[in-house]
Amino acid sequence: MGRPIIVTTASATLTLLFVVGSPSIRSSAAHGIIELNGVSAVAGTTSTMTLEVQHGCLPSEPTEQVQAFVGKPWRAVKPKPISGWSSAVTRQANGGWHITWTNLGAPIPFGTATFFAIDAAWPKKPGTYGMTVLQLCPNSSYLWNTPAGAATADAPSPPLTPKPEVMVVAPGSQTK
Repeated sequence: MGRPIIVTTASATLTLLFVVGSPSIRSSAAHGIIELNGVSAVAGTTSTMTLEVQHGCLPSEPTEQVQAFVGKPWRAVKPKPISGWSSAVTRQANGGWHITWTNLGAPIPFGTATFFAIDAAWPKKPGTYGMTVLQLCPNSSYLWNTPAGAATADAPSPPLTPKPEVMVVAPGSQTK
């Protein structure tokens, strides 16, 4: 018999990808936060963003893997190397991208944030674009996929926002 699964998701398709054989999925307590590090995401260009996972799933559950999913409008994503983690990127059948980071070393303690730098080839059109994030721990996981506020060059996706988002701006309208 499998573990109970608690899903609070607007995307049943994505959820079904993880339900079979997956640890329990809980609603958000930690958050995935996108930081643009003071540089606007300009349509049709490439720059680096950082995905922050604030802590483990539960006090006794360290993060073992983080997965991020972006849609077809994102032209490309490339994770930067992170000591103690492996990464892989695959193109999805729907044209989107799937990034997987796997912890290769000691467990990340519960209260320790982890930062994943990503080179992003931003969509060609200005707008708000989301990133679904799945954090996997030994017996539980967190899925952030409910849209809310977008990150800008000067402010991260708000800490209480379950789904990290990025505001891609038109060329010439960036603040930095």
